[in-house]
Amino acid sequence: VVFCDASGFSTLTETLATKANGAELLSHRLRSFFTPLINFIHNYRGDVIKFSSGALTVYFQAVDDTISPKYNKVVPPHGTYGLPDLGPMATAVLRAAACCIEIRKRLHMFDTDVDGVKFQLRTSLGCGPVSVLQVGGVVPPDMAGKENWKRSEYLIAGPPLEQINVAEQFSENGETCVSPEAWEYVKGCVIEGKKIPSKPEYHLLSRMDESKYTFPTVKHAAIENDNRSEKPFKVSDLPQIRRYIPSAVYKQIECGTLEYVNEMRTISTIFVSGSGLDVTNEAGAKKCQELVRDVQKGIYQHEGSLNKFNFDDKGMTFLIVFGLPPLVHKDDPTRAVLMCFDLIKIFEGLQLVGRFGVTTGRSYCGMCGSARRMEYTVLGDSVNLAQRLMNNAQRLGILCDEETKNRSSTEVIFNALHPVKVRGKGNPVPVFQPVKKDGNPLIGLTPKRNIRFPWHDAPFGGASSTSVRGGSTPHQRNVRDLCGVKSWEGIKKVQEWLGGGFLKNLHTGNPVVNLLAPAHKPAQGPIADGGVIVLESATGMGKIELAEHL
Repeated sequence: VVFCDASGFSTLTETLATKANGAELLSHRLRSFFTPLINFIHNYRGDVIKFSSGALTVYFQAVDDTISPKYNKVVPPHGTYGLPDLGPMATAVLRAAACCIEIRKRLHMFDTDVDGVKFQLRTSLGCGPVSVLQVGGVVPPDMAGKENWKRSEYLIAGPPLEQINVAEQFSENGETCVSPEAWEYVKGCVIEGKKIPSKPEYHLLSRMDESKYTFPTVKHAAIENDNRSEKPFKVSDLPQIRRYIPSAVYKQIECGTLEYVNEMRTISTIFVSGSGLDVTNEAGAKKCQELVRDVQKGIYQHEGSLNKFNFDDKGMTFLIVFGLPPLVHKDDPTRAVLMCFDLIKIFEGLQLVGRFGVTTGRSYCGMCGSARRMEYTVLGDSVNLAQRLMNNAQRLGILCDEETKNRSSTEVIFNALHPVKVRGKGNPVPVFQPVKKDGNPLIGLTPKRNIRFPWHDAPFGGASSTSVRGGSTPHQRNVRDLCGVKSWEGIKKVQEWLGGGFLKNLHTGNPVVNLLAPAHKPAQGPIADGGVIVLESATGMGKIELAEHL
C-alpha cells in the first residue's frame, strides 16, 4: 500500500477561490496533475483506493502472474530476464517502489502555472495483509423511498496502513519512506537514500538498482500480465455502483453533464476522528458497520453528506459536509454543530472515543482525479482547518472556528477558548467550544393536559393555575382566555374567532377535506386587528417553508 501526499492544494484553492471561473480553473489544474499521476500508478498495476484532500491511498495487489494465461514463461513478472522470480508479494512491493520513485522524479514540484504554486510530493510504502470492508447502507434523504439506492462506504484496513502512517512522519517533500516489512522485500532491488537516525528500521529510497531492475522493464512486465482490461466498466454497470456515488454526482453522470458538478461554494465541514475499534476481526467489523450506519442516519437526519470514511492506525476519520447539493440550507453551520452533539452520543453508546472539528468557509466542491479514476471531494483552507481543530480537540470534544460561531443560530452557545497554533497558519486561530442550550419547555398541549406558551401555562378547561412571566399584556390576556375554554366543544369558539366553522367530526372521525366553512374576516378575537404568530419547533421541521407558504 502506498500513500502519496501532495502539498500545495490549499494554496491553489485559496488563490483561485476569488476568481469568477475559479472552480473551472482549479478543476483543470487538478486534472492536469492527477492524469499523469494516476496513469503511472495504473501502469505499475496499482489501484487508487481513496482520495483525501491532495493525497491518494494506492493498493498494489500481490498476485501470482506465473499462473496467468497471459504469462509468457520467459521473462519473470519483475521484468528482468535471467533473474529468478521474486514471488507475488515481493513483486508487488517492487512495483510499488518503482512507481514511487518514478512519480517523484516526474511530478515532484509540479508547476500549476498559477502564481508560482507548485505541488510537492512525498510517498510512503508498507505491505502486508489488508481487510476490505463495505459499510453503511442507509438511504440518503434526497432518495427517500428508493431502497435500492442505499449509500455505502468502502475502505481498506490492516498493518500496511499502520506502517505508512509511521513512514509518512519520516519522509519530507521529494522523498519516499519504506516500512521495515516492505524493505525486506526490496532491499536487494533498490539503492537506499540517507539514513533516518531516529528510526533506523525505516528507510528512504534513492533510486532503482539499475544493474538489476529498471523502470521500463518493471513497468512493461506489469502491463503485459495485467488482466484488469478484461473486466471493463460499462455504462450498464452504473446502477451497481450507485451506492458509492453521491447523489448530486450520479445525477450529473446520468445527464452527461459531469463537468457542471465543479463549483466554489460555502460549506460547513466536520472532521471526526475515532479510536477504539479494530476492524481486522469479525467483531470489530460488525461494530464498524453499526457505527457507520448510525453516523449515516444522524447525518441524513440533519440533511448533510458523508464525503469520506477512512481507517488507519490512529483509527477512523469521517469527513462530513453540510451545504452540498441538493441538500443546502441557510442554517448549515448550526446543523453541523448539532450533528456533533449527536455524534458524541453515538460514540459514547459504542464505547468509542471521538474528536470533532467544525469550520465554515468557501471551498472547492467537485471532482478530483482523472478520467480513469476520480472522486467527489471538497478542498480548501476551511476544510484543512477542520482537520487541525479535530486534532486539537479533547476526548469527545468539539472545536469550532469563528465563522461557524458567527453563522450559527441561538440554538447553540459558544464559549471562546484560547487561540491555538495550527499547521499552515502563521498566527494562532480563534477557537470556540459549542454548548447546546437546555431543551425548551413544551409549547402547546403538554402531557399533563396543560396548554403552554413561553410566558403562560394553564390547565386545559380552565385558567386556575395561570402564571404569566414579565407582566400581562392585552395579547397575553387574549391567549390566556383562549386557553381557558371549558371543554373540547369550546374549541368551536376559538375556530369562530379565527374565521372558520368548527366540525367535531374533523377531530374525531376519519380525515375529511373541504368541509370547513368558508373563511371570513374575524369580527372579533385576539387577532382580529392583526398580531404575531410564533412558530417554534426543532431544527429541520419546516418552519421557514410554512412561514413562506402562509
